[in-house]
Amino acid sequence: MKKLLTLIAVLAMAAPVFAADKYASVDIDKVLKGYKKTETINTTFQKREADIRVFIVDAQKKVVAATTDAERKKLEDKYAKELKAKMDKLQKDKIAALQSIENDVRKAIDAEGKKGVYALILTSNNALYGATDISDNIIKTLNATAK
Repeated sequence: MKKLLTLIAVLAMAAPVFAADKYASVDIDKVLKGYKKTETINTTFQKREADIRVFIVDAQKKVVAATTDAERKKLEDKYAKELKAKMDKLQKDKIAALQSIENDVRKAIDAEGKKGVYALILTSNNALYGATDISDNIIKTLNATAK
């Protein structure tokens, strides 16, 4: 009986320790907007998309300038293949860039979590109340390690 009372007393004293767990939240949109690499990648892809629009305009001009139907059809096929290759490459590169950013953000959040300060880190849309917003810390970590 004495052991049972001792165990209950120890558990009662430990209860406040469990209640002291800290929870954190991360606003992913804020992190992505504040991460310099995101801006750099967006600028790069905007330029590449503009280059593709220029390519399309130039191709249309050349197709319209064709003198015969056979020549026009040949040019249409040629430019359609080139456009498809450019669009496929752009899509592939976008996916790789987004995965890179996602990995960077995950690593930064993991690093923050491994510091041992927080019992749980959630995205801000999943944390209703009581979580400390660590988005600024994550942005600082990301930008400090950005290439």
